[in-house]
Amino acid sequence: MTENITGATAAGVTAQSGTTEEQGALGGAATPAVTTVTAHFKMVFLCVMSITLLCLFASLYIGVFVEKPTDGAKQAMDTCRTLANLGFGAMVGLLGGKAVN
Repeated sequence: MTENITGATAAGVTAQSGTTEEQGALGGAATPAVTTVTAHFKMVFLCVMSITLLCLFASLYIGVFVEKPTDGAKQAMDTCRTLANLGFGAMVGLLGGKAVN
């Protein structure tokens, strides 16, 4: 069996052992595809993550440090908590969509 070295990727040089025909005949699994992360994806993900963390900390701050919250403070805390949950779901969706690609 021969060693085939593929070209360099963003993460470094990858090596494949044998061809896909040899791997199929030997029962080996095909190598997984490489997922690239673009600058646009990083920017969107970091923005969603920062807004999510901001809302989470705002909700925690209102819940912990406001001794007698008014109805407006309770609604603000609930809104921040809802936005934090939505942000977490968006991050999971972004990562899941990137993994499927």
